[in-house]
Amino acid sequence: MSDLPCRCVLLAAGRGTRLGEMTRHIPKPMVPLAGRPLLEHILLRIREATLIRDFTIVVQYHAESITQHFGNGSAFGVHIRYAHQPEDQPGTAGALRTALEALPAEPALMSFGDILTDPVNYRHLLQAYHPATVALLGVNWLPDVSEGGGVWLDGDRVLRLQEKPRHADTHWNLAGVHIVSPAILPVLQNLPLSERGEYELTCAMQVLLQQHPDTIRAVRFEGYWNDVGTPERLQQAERYLAGLPLCEDESD
Repeated sequence: MSDLPCRCVLLAAGRGTRLGEMTRHIPKPMVPLAGRPLLEHILLRIREATLIRDFTIVVQYHAESITQHFGNGSAFGVHIRYAHQPEDQPGTAGALRTALEALPAEPALMSFGDILTDPVNYRHLLQAYHPATVALLGVNWLPDVSEGGGVWLDGDRVLRLQEKPRHADTHWNLAGVHIVSPAILPVLQNLPLSERGEYELTCAMQVLLQQHPDTIRAVRFEGYWNDVGTPERLQQAERYLAGLPLCEDESD
């Protein structure tokens, strides 16, 4: 389909404090994993699974470690531009806003810079995308969504979203890989700070859902998914990339 997104935004501005000393001098997406930075694994998987070759990487914390490694992207077979997230726009919604304000008003695939998942999920998102969809959200099943973004579904239709819900009666979590349309930019630009003092993408998606009901859809991810934010989850990712057996609770 000619209307498929041809750009990808990677949110890579965060430090990743739970990784301790590993992120003292590099941002979390640059933590080494199986011989290369985590962010490189993500970029190459998207490149191989899709026709996307145009990437925007949002940077802030130790931005030079990312820009020096990736350069203009030619060494990786892609074109890369950078957007520096301002200090006064903290959070995932602030990062996405930074990128979209510098890009043409077109739909884009976006991924957090710490989400490692089976490449088939990128293809599934693009296959499910329709130009009438305001946002297409990747969701993954978790036994407990209280540390992520809870998503309530009716089939593929998104009914509600909530950041870090307590005692949630859903097991669907925002997977951190989505397709967003230009309609989200005004929402991002007018989003209030959350209770945590950040501009949160989950909150922006909930506002978008209220403004455009029935046009926010979900794609249920399959296979491996890992938000690589702790030493334990980094070790899980190492085993996955090495092709070693995973425990049942490590596959998603």
